[in-house]
Amino acid sequence: MITGIGPALVDRICMIDEFPERGGHAVVKKVERHAGGAAGNVMFGLARFGVRTRFVSTIGDDGDGIFYRNEMERAGVECFFMIVEAETGRVDVYVDRHGERTFFVYPNASGMFYPFLRERDYRWGEFFYLDPFPSDKSLEAHIEIARNVKKFNKRVILNPGYPYSRLGIDGLRELLRHTDIIFLSQDEYEMLKGAEKFVELAVITKGSEGSMAIRDGEEIHTNAFRVKVVDTTGAGDAFAAGFLYAYMKKFDLETCLLAGNFVAGYTIQKIGARAFPEKREIDDFLRNYSK
Repeated sequence: MITGIGPALVDRICMIDEFPERGGHAVVKKVERHAGGAAGNVMFGLARFGVRTRFVSTIGDDGDGIFYRNEMERAGVECFFMIVEAETGRVDVYVDRHGERTFFVYPNASGMFYPFLRERDYRWGEFFYLDPFPSDKSLEAHIEIARNVKKFNKRVILNPGYPYSRLGIDGLRELLRHTDIIFLSQDEYEMLKGAEKFVELAVITKGSEGSMAIRDGEEIHTNAFRVKVVDTTGAGDAFAAGFLYAYMKKFDLETCLLAGNFVAGYTIQKIGARAFPEKREIDDFLRNYSK
């Protein structure tokens, strides 16, 4: 069982041929609305795979808030939302024909989060997955949550993303002290070199070059699966969902990395961050690839 704590964001994905030069323009060929946010994406994926999940966040009392809740609950995620008088958080995502994307974030309600969890919330489950809110109070909130998680001998998983990674080791030291597992992109790892010394397990995604894990100074590398890329939005979140699903089932680290690569490779062949495979597909994958 796992609880995700991060921003509830509704993605408006706009498909274009290519990004214009500064001051130019591009024609939007297609627009789709999807529920998003890293922690939300991971909880959604794990719920699809049959894992009991909870998601804690802040939403607005509006249509996007209803849309977001419905998407999560339809997948089986238990939602714990603080509802505020603001629009639900939103991200405009522009994706070119090569699958590369650029994000424009409207924090709205997701920027108003504060730790409202109670003791019984910390007693539930084994893992807590933390993802930055678009707020200058996000780090303080996550440090408080992580401290409470450790009081109950539960495990903290951190996805620092760019907002926390840019703070460097010194800026993130207090949160890292309470973190067990960290997920990083290659660029984020360059900003947080040495983070692996604070945690039990560091997992680094490397795009088309695959992924790696570092535990007790040992590195394990795996190659990515070659697929046709449509939209890379949420690729890292899909990877985390696949990795954690295998990890919770006690597979070895190499298999966990391959499971992450598989789910990420599956997702980026479609539009949106939540185009996850079915449970039977990842279970078949694990049966075929596990040692």
